[in-house]
Amino acid sequence: MISAHTRRSFRELSRRRARSMLTILTIAGATAGIWLFSIPGNIESSLSERGDVDGMHTIRLAPEVLDLTGPQLNELRSTANVAALDVRTLGRTEMAIGERTQSVVLVGVADFASQAVNIVSVEEGALPARPGQLVTDFENARTGRYTGAIGDTVALRSSNGSWVAFDVVGRGGTLRYSSEVAEDVPFLYLSNADVQAVMGYPTPNSIDVIASNRAPAAVAAMVADLRTRLASALPNLAYWDVLEVWEEGTWPGSEDFENFVVLFYVIAGIALLSALVLIYTTMNTIVREQTREIGMMKAIGGTRRRIGLGYLRTSLLLGAAGTMLGIAIGFPLSNLLMSFMSSEFGGTSIGWQFSGFALVLSLVVGLGGTAMAAWPALHRAGRITVREAIEDHGVVSTYGAGPFDRAVARAGFLSRRNQLGLRNTTRRAGRNLATAIPIGLAVGTMLGFAAVSITALDETHNSQRLEGGDIIVWNNGGRGLDAAAAAVMESVPGVELAHQMIYSNVELGGEYYVWGLPAVSTYDHDILDGRWFTAEEDEARARVVVFGEAVAELSGTAVGDLVTVETRRGPIDLEVIGIDGHLVNDGQGMFMPIQTVFDYEGWTTGNYWVRTVSPDEATVDAAADGLHRTMRERGYTIGSTLRYISRNANAAENRLVVTVIMAMGLPIVAIGMIGLVNAMTSNILDRTREIGVLRSIGARRRDVRAMFRTEGMVIALVGWLLGIPIGYLVGRFIMWVLENEFHAAFDFAFPIWPILVALLATILVSLLVLRLPLRRAVRMSPGDALRYE
Repeated sequence: MISAHTRRSFRELSRRRARSMLTILTIAGATAGIWLFSIPGNIESSLSERGDVDGMHTIRLAPEVLDLTGPQLNELRSTANVAALDVRTLGRTEMAIGERTQSVVLVGVADFASQAVNIVSVEEGALPARPGQLVTDFENARTGRYTGAIGDTVALRSSNGSWVAFDVVGRGGTLRYSSEVAEDVPFLYLSNADVQAVMGYPTPNSIDVIASNRAPAAVAAMVADLRTRLASALPNLAYWDVLEVWEEGTWPGSEDFENFVVLFYVIAGIALLSALVLIYTTMNTIVREQTREIGMMKAIGGTRRRIGLGYLRTSLLLGAAGTMLGIAIGFPLSNLLMSFMSSEFGGTSIGWQFSGFALVLSLVVGLGGTAMAAWPALHRAGRITVREAIEDHGVVSTYGAGPFDRAVARAGFLSRRNQLGLRNTTRRAGRNLATAIPIGLAVGTMLGFAAVSITALDETHNSQRLEGGDIIVWNNGGRGLDAAAAAVMESVPGVELAHQMIYSNVELGGEYYVWGLPAVSTYDHDILDGRWFTAEEDEARARVVVFGEAVAELSGTAVGDLVTVETRRGPIDLEVIGIDGHLVNDGQGMFMPIQTVFDYEGWTTGNYWVRTVSPDEATVDAAADGLHRTMRERGYTIGSTLRYISRNANAAENRLVVTVIMAMGLPIVAIGMIGLVNAMTSNILDRTREIGVLRSIGARRRDVRAMFRTEGMVIALVGWLLGIPIGYLVGRFIMWVLENEFHAAFDFAFPIWPILVALLATILVSLLVLRLPLRRAVRMSPGDALRYE
């Protein structure tokens, strides 16, 4: 049975329906933002679980030729600490897409029916059951790398230059390779035999191993044992790539995800702060509006405790309703954002997750936060005397005493109704400032995120531009791309420059890419300290290296230091001669003379960077066709990657990330706008009798509307002004965190145009959300307004 006190609380809520609904929405915004905190943990646990289900390898060894018999493979599987071991063939070639070609990675599987490591599963269709069939990774279509469907035919370029047709029979993937699609090229899954036939490889070239004990020491011992056994079985053993190790708790994309998580915490924190400020303001307003009622209750014997408990009960009812609504909003919102982030950083989609932590925190904030926000107002209300309460008419006795009040009163250049609206903002300056703060936080959050997004996009664009070249050409069998190939390429119409380059990998407390380049190349380096290598050092195969800024910081290395790096053929010593400031590969790259890389890798030929006379797509496509035709005539078999495809794909991914970042700020904007509506509705209720007086002495509806619109716009514009320094500080803070995460410096951009866009958006949204309270104000008849209590 409901008590009389509870019935009174329900009556209080129903008597002020609009205000109650706005308060509930405010609390709902706070609790919905809480669910953002659940996203990082859910993604980490889900992708770690996906890694276990897919059997993602602990280590990968990459021998060039893995000519082992069945018994020899079983001997490898019997190595201590080996839980599972599979061999596969990996290769990179080209696929035909319409009139152009696209670089593609082929992932071989020994037996689709019996997989133990990096298990390829299908979401749609079937696994290959015979030669000539393949599975396309589901991330290919999402990223736009390859949009083919089941039933399509894919043509792959073989090592002899001919095209081999395969049927697409399924869409699927595995965590280890699906995660690379967004950053690289399409991935296709075939049988080992099919990959070897296309690539011209005699045997598999990858050993994927899951360790029983993933402790670093146990894994290192297992690797040493495996290498010893391989060296015994394969006298001419050589590796084409460095050792790949995945520590426990990590997964492909986990490092980038950890860098991105800070944005979620900033967003959730600001949303929570905005909502708590707004709840505090709202509860103060509710109590203040009922000052006369409180006085009457005291006059008939109500105690401070009973009055306080009554309003606290009302606050908790508002908190409960807002909490339930916030959970209903926050749960699907967090899962939609989580689905995007898992695809973006883990290359996989995960199912919806329910977070008990977020639920408990929502209840604590929704109920406890509301009660705490209401308590100061209830405390002040309890101290009001009967005389003060009955005499209160919503007019502050000190109004007009301050310099700002007097300045507003002398604003003769404004119309009378706008002057009244401006003066009204100073009557309850504290409350109006508290309303402007959430608006300022909303504007500041959007400006800060916009600045971070612009900075990130600028850095990405600069990195892609500075890498140089419009086409990457690589050998696809037959005659290697020797030094003579440059002249042949430069003879092709549309080609401006071609020079050799090579990619390599080394270990230095982690795996890093090495770019082998000539002393003069299309790469526009930016030396922060030291120097770039010379042509003489390139010719002499000097053991010198230029570190990216992040590599230097992570390794604690300075110019002049000697470092030992692990290559696929063993350790080598290098002298650090320079630090490059560009953020190519997030600043985590190394640059060496190309002949030095050839020397330690044991290679004689490499790839080529080609710059065309124009970067437009038609010119690049025509040049690529000419390169394939001309090089084939000269005895070369090449593959090529058109860099505008990667640029476009990266740009699309970046735009999507920026869109999500901006969308995550929308709850904060919503909270700010709810606060504005709440404040204006409360102001209108507070001055209902005043509206009646104005209407009785001749004020027209448009006069009342203009007065309150001016007041609302002033509050919104104050919030916009507060948002500018808040946005700068938020952007700076996020960039500071990212600089520490990436170990590199960014050129922070805080342009003027987002501030102007924010001003326009603030005005438009404010005008929109003010329509409801203004409509309420102008529809009041003078008689009803004068009788209002």
